[in-house]
Amino acid sequence: MKEDVEKTELYIGDISQYNTIQHYTLLKEHFDGVVVRVGYRGYSVGTIKEDALFAKHMRGLTENRIPYGFYFMGQAVTEQEAISEAGYCHEMTKRYSPSLPVYYDSELSNPEGDGRADHLSRRMRTDITKAFCKRAVQLGMRAGVYASENWLETKLYAEELTEYSIWVACYNASLGYHETGYGVSSFGETEVYLVKGQTVTTVRYNDRNEYVRLLQGELGVETDGIFGAETEAAVREFQRTHGLTVDGVAGIKTWNALL
Repeated sequence: MKEDVEKTELYIGDISQYNTIQHYTLLKEHFDGVVVRVGYRGYSVGTIKEDALFAKHMRGLTENRIPYGFYFMGQAVTEQEAISEAGYCHEMTKRYSPSLPVYYDSELSNPEGDGRADHLSRRMRTDITKAFCKRAVQLGMRAGVYASENWLETKLYAEELTEYSIWVACYNASLGYHETGYGVSSFGETEVYLVKGQTVTTVRYNDRNEYVRLLQGELGVETDGIFGAETEAAVREFQRTHGLTVDGVAGIKTWNALL
């Protein structure tokens, strides 16, 4: 049973055209809310495009009454371009009633780091991010900034963004960000994927959700929805007997062999 306490930090998932989701109700078990990618600016020519699954994801979230917000993958190289990106987000989302802000996603465009905005100075990137957020607020939206711990500490002047919601992406086991306060965190990428017609996610020791219950049912152990020592041992044994990496974590390869 969940304790009746006020939460000062939210655990948020992000979804885009790279996440195929069949059963949106499962997201309720995994996140406090979901932030949907509205669109993105191309990292070469700079054309703004709608995320291919934006409309579908919004139907799934609204029909299941899941708290949501939005984000835009920015590649603006001027403040005016950032203002245009905010205007695009407003046009795309004005029919909805989000409970979370619209976030400006500031990160490398691709692993090579050769996008049009990837080599901006810290000063210019911060000013562009502020321009997006300021315009979003002028248009009646709540605004925020999404970035990794390292990006906030080295690529943005985060202390200048504290009037907006800060959403910190953490790729380690714990969050060590202390530059500013923050209201939202996500640990790693949202791993909701489709395996043989079933929507699943990566689960590991101490997770408690319906994905764990599904895993337990497939493994033939007690289906209490709590990933404890018995479940971990069963996962390790399954991985060992099926030629998989034995780490006790049910990721996509384990699910694919299991289902």
